[in-house]
Amino acid sequence: MKILIIKPSALGDIVQALPVLTGLRRRWPDAQIDWIVSDSLREILEGHPALNKVILYPRKRWNGPHRIPEIWRWGRRLRDEKYDMTIDLQGLLRSALMTWAANSPRRLGLLSAREGSRAFYNEFIADTALSATERYLSCLEHLDIPVRPLDFQLAARDLLPGPLRDFGPYIVLHPYSRWKTKLWPWRYYQQLVDSMPEHHFAVVGEGPWFPLDAPGRLVDLRGQLTIGSLVTVLDRAKAVLSTDSGPAHIAGALGRPTLVLFGATDWRKTKPSGARVKIHTYALFCSPCLKRTCWRDTPVECMSLLTPQKIRTLLLTFES
Repeated sequence: MKILIIKPSALGDIVQALPVLTGLRRRWPDAQIDWIVSDSLREILEGHPALNKVILYPRKRWNGPHRIPEIWRWGRRLRDEKYDMTIDLQGLLRSALMTWAANSPRRLGLLSAREGSRAFYNEFIADTALSATERYLSCLEHLDIPVRPLDFQLAARDLLPGPLRDFGPYIVLHPYSRWKTKLWPWRYYQQLVDSMPEHHFAVVGEGPWFPLDAPGRLVDLRGQLTIGSLVTVLDRAKAVLSTDSGPAHIAGALGRPTLVLFGATDWRKTKPSGARVKIHTYALFCSPCLKRTCWRDTPVECMSLLTPQKIRTLLLTFES
């Protein structure tokens, strides 16, 4: 049995789809299971115990007609693998074309797939559930595979960065997101750190720089971590505070106590999975708006109303 999973991006979505991989491995323990992923996200999958091979999709390099011969050869290699089943969990035209290139006898795709991609499938997964994780698990239900236990098998493999090795227990702060409407006000992070003088912090992520300091109590790792080292930093944390973003999903899948702040996005659809995940949101009449730009006179009020005092209280509940 040879199975191909197609889920190139994004980071959080890949993590949410990992229970599909582990479920397939439980059902077919001797199968070859491969996964197509964007080359920039390869580290989240490389070395996963349920996976045989990671196939890289160099999206940024394939940026024009001059790359067509290279793309064609890549597709031919997929076809030569002779997969028995291909599962497209991305549901976009580019992933459907990968499904077509693999030319498997069974080509599974999400019923919610867009951009005309359903034309390339011969089996449809009825992904009517609200949350993303449950939608992906519909794939296992379609194949009559038990969906529980929810098993990610995600583990840290890199060494802990040097500044944290003798640092003691720490709380991870991840303040970034691609959407401005997902961001907690920068000034609140300093207020939070100042209000917890008995705790140590590690700041991670990539985005606009803003000052954050607590001498002897804070390690700033922003812009310094690979995905592999990020997994390790999150895995060793005693708690994680994050926006609605990929690192929050990693922390939840690792089983870490994780507090996720939601504003513009709908936590019912995109909340991280994990028994120790908590959600904090402030429901205004306009939320969740699902918009990248706020039109309110008080911009992103749904996030500014999440006060540092309340966040401190919620983080401390992880210790009780």
